[in-house]
Amino acid sequence: MKKTLLFILFLIKYIILIKADNSQQTLLQLEGFIYDQFPLYNDNFEPAIGSLTPGMVLPNINSTTRVPDLVSLLQYTTVNQNGRMNSPNLYQYFYQSNTGAPKTTNSGLNVPMTIKLNLTLDPTRGVYVYDNQYFFPIDYQGFDVDPSYRVYNNDTQYHNFHFCLKINSKFTFQGIEVFNFIGDDDVWVFINDYLVIDLGGLHTAASKSVDLTTLTINGQKLVKGTTYNFDFFYCERHTTASTIRVETNIQTFCPFYDYCNVCRGDGSTCCSATLCDDNNICTSDICPPADTVIQPGFTIKDYCQHIPKTCAVIDKCSNNTCSMSTGQCVQQTIPCPSKAGQCMTLDKCDATQGCLYTQACTGICNTGVCNSGTCEVKSNSTCASELDNDKCKIYSCDPVKGCVSEPLCKQGSNPCIVATCSNGVCGTNTLSASECDCGCEGKLNACEKNNCVNGQCSPLRIDIDDGNACTIDVCNNSTGAVTHDPVTTCTGCNVCNPKSGTCSPTDSLCQDGNLCTDNKCVADPSNSNLGTCQSSVKSCNTTNKCLIWSCNSETGCYSTNKVCPDSGKCQVGYCDPDQGCLLKNRTCSSTAYCLVSECDESLGCITYDRRCAADNAKCQKGVCVNGTTPTNGKCESINYDPQPFVCKTAAVVSTAVVAGVVVAGAVALGAAIFAGKKGYDYWKDSQANTMTASNSNPLYEANPNGGENPLFNDTPN
Repeated sequence: MKKTLLFILFLIKYIILIKADNSQQTLLQLEGFIYDQFPLYNDNFEPAIGSLTPGMVLPNINSTTRVPDLVSLLQYTTVNQNGRMNSPNLYQYFYQSNTGAPKTTNSGLNVPMTIKLNLTLDPTRGVYVYDNQYFFPIDYQGFDVDPSYRVYNNDTQYHNFHFCLKINSKFTFQGIEVFNFIGDDDVWVFINDYLVIDLGGLHTAASKSVDLTTLTINGQKLVKGTTYNFDFFYCERHTTASTIRVETNIQTFCPFYDYCNVCRGDGSTCCSATLCDDNNICTSDICPPADTVIQPGFTIKDYCQHIPKTCAVIDKCSNNTCSMSTGQCVQQTIPCPSKAGQCMTLDKCDATQGCLYTQACTGICNTGVCNSGTCEVKSNSTCASELDNDKCKIYSCDPVKGCVSEPLCKQGSNPCIVATCSNGVCGTNTLSASECDCGCEGKLNACEKNNCVNGQCSPLRIDIDDGNACTIDVCNNSTGAVTHDPVTTCTGCNVCNPKSGTCSPTDSLCQDGNLCTDNKCVADPSNSNLGTCQSSVKSCNTTNKCLIWSCNSETGCYSTNKVCPDSGKCQVGYCDPDQGCLLKNRTCSSTAYCLVSECDESLGCITYDRRCAADNAKCQKGVCVNGTTPTNGKCESINYDPQPFVCKTAAVVSTAVVAGVVVAGAVALGAAIFAGKKGYDYWKDSQANTMTASNSNPLYEANPNGGENPLFNDTPN
């Protein structure tokens, strides 16, 4: 007996040494958010007692929100009724902040907080444990800071019974992981975005275990060394009890911290619009993006964004801008600029086309060109080009008739000397006596000239043609006065063509001084003399689908590049000139092998330390070694120092020794060592009440944590 006691004391001393020197991580911290709820604001809390109700949520997690989605949002489905989901539309606030809701019935108002759960290593089984049979992590917090909210008790003891917890994390599969849970109420666990534990509804403590070494998702087993998502959701919805026990050796980690040092945070725990206020009521002040790195010497406020408030575009005759005095959008009339220097007068401002002007240079003798506010008049050479361009004529423009011409060489008073013109050079031709005097004297009127044919008087009409087909040339026989009257009266924007004598539409008479309008003169089909101006908005578009065209009335068409929207956080919008907006996967790059960069649908690009899978995860840890380039690195396996006892298969003391912290435990261990499993079973049956920590001894379990126990032996020593 004395020897036995000495041996037990030796074991206890050895146990302490093992625990002190064990280099394994002794604490696993799960970081997440907890949302305080109150039944008045969400009647899914404190409903009638229900029962365990699987099937309330979809089997795949929502990759954008990273929370489960209900199978149905209809109130009266069987699964929602059994799960006591009285208002399915309020389920969205179980795991989502809704602090801005009013304090009214079923508004969904909640209070979000961060939470950290510490799981302690149980070295006897190599798992981390969190066991709390009175799980009230936010007593006197959230709503219950106000004593008036402390209305729900259990056995006369106040507790905050209504809350939901979410933990979104990752882990690198080592090939030995298990996860065991027991508790109430709703519990959902997702691995690789797939539902593996479904304990929904209001129920007493229920349990579920998952062995990741045999887990199959969509026909595929987990791959050692691959990093997966691990998402845990827990809700306490009734005052009956609040219990939770988690056992796992899944080495979860947080893949992203915001600048508030909150796991998967959005910056809201340390930043607000008030902090970012720039005292400009015409800007919207927002906190920096969650992945902003606050550089030394700067504060969060230095990274706040101030977005100018945009006011809706009303029309092209009005501006809608933010008032610095009220912060409201105020409509103001856009003044049309003067275009007197362009020989144009303001006509009106059109809501769809903008400022429109009337062309001042519309006279029949105007060229349509404006020089410093003065309309250019048609020159003689211009009229020559417009008519027949005969060098033996003099051209000019008549304000009423337009371009006209007259002979360059004038006939003198002597009928026997005839004026001639050759290529713009005047000359004379003296007629013979018979040609000059044939009895015409006294017989000619004022519009006739002498002409002899075979010695006989044959008077000719004097040449009064002005070369303009748009006029009728008339000579008064009594006085010799010559007139050129218009053939037709062209109206509107029609102008008579001096060569054809017909009315022609003239676009220049319709110009309105707006470079964003197309203006044309169109002949009236029922009246060929009438021309009507028609105006339309100019089309600036091209076949390039990546350009957005606009028009400025003063400068004309211009384009900007089309900005294609992203879809979620991991689909980037880009533009193809032929197809328009398309999507492609966002590329997230890392700078080293031991840094993993990937895109998360809820966060965007994230970077975290690479976790390596050890060759023997029970006895080794995986270590990442960077190389000389981002891809030239490797994972190595390094033995724990000192090694866990499970790695020393030849040793006498089992891993159960590590958990023994009382003499009774050591006695049990001694009984196991000396008597084998049957002796241990006998001792446990008779002494179990004194050693609850040894109710399950991994020394005598064939497969206590997903692997083989080399010390398991049913044969007494």
